[in-house]
Amino acid sequence: MSGKTKILALLLLGIGLIFMVMAFLSGQNVKKGGETIKTELERFPVVVSTVEIQFGKPVTPEMLKVEKFAIAPSGAFTDIGDVIGKKPLFNIGKGLPVTNQYFESGAVAAEVREGYRAFALRLDENNVATAKIKAGDYVDVFSIFKSNSRDIEETISRLIMPKLRVLSVGSQLVNAPETTNAANEKDVNNRPVRLKAMMVEVPTADINTLAIAQNQGELFVVLRSPEEEELPDMSKYTLPEPILKPALVKGPDGKVLKNQPPVELTASDKAFAGISLDNAMLPGSGNTKDNKKPAQTTQRTAEPATVEVIRGGETTRETAR
Repeated sequence: MSGKTKILALLLLGIGLIFMVMAFLSGQNVKKGGETIKTELERFPVVVSTVEIQFGKPVTPEMLKVEKFAIAPSGAFTDIGDVIGKKPLFNIGKGLPVTNQYFESGAVAAEVREGYRAFALRLDENNVATAKIKAGDYVDVFSIFKSNSRDIEETISRLIMPKLRVLSVGSQLVNAPETTNAANEKDVNNRPVRLKAMMVEVPTADINTLAIAQNQGELFVVLRSPEEEELPDMSKYTLPEPILKPALVKGPDGKVLKNQPPVELTASDKAFAGISLDNAMLPGSGNTKDNKKPAQTTQRTAEPATVEVIRGGETTRETAR
């Protein structure tokens, strides 16, 4: 091999080595760049509290910030705008991730509208024979007051509460995912299960009336059309008086005013004031003065009255004159 050939071979070998080194260095840079991108992708934005947030108070923007987490907590918020205005049900400590668990109170409670309460009806299994009532339907609640020997003279049935929204029936919940619900449940013999409990949405002021009706009578419900707007005209009937009366207003001199100003009670005020079985009257229920059985009396012959007379150490009884 001539000298020129050797020189050419060495040059080619050097060029090859240079390309190999460049390729190696390029691969290292690509690898480092990929690792950097991967690291950035694995960090997630999470909304974090900057101060301790008290339960029941609306969340404001200055209470929050967004930080990057390697692992996003379950239910964590990623946008501050999704949290502003919400009221947590528990205190949120400073520096903690803000998750939806702080704002959830249960499927039923979330469906109760303002001014209403969820009331559990105890129903005899024969009262829901259709087994077709589902969450979201509207029902009328009736009660049967059976005669007894004490204060109800005759068995009576009447409407207690009209057009109540059903929140749950058995395992059903309003807006819950489609699952096997109580209306479709069957027993071991493939027979429809008759329901015994129903959660309904009741105006706060009417809870006492429904509670008395449930305690003293036997409730049953009937399904009604949600489009039907007809309701009883309560102005035609005598409404029960509350047990607790509003406090009397006093004048500047500390004396009770003769002409008391009208007091407007809220729904919660009416529920707090309460009603009794006697003054609830539940029109037609039998729990009224006109429908109570008179107390039974047994006529007996009057016996002459006697008096005790003490003479010395001797005690005798004599007929009074």
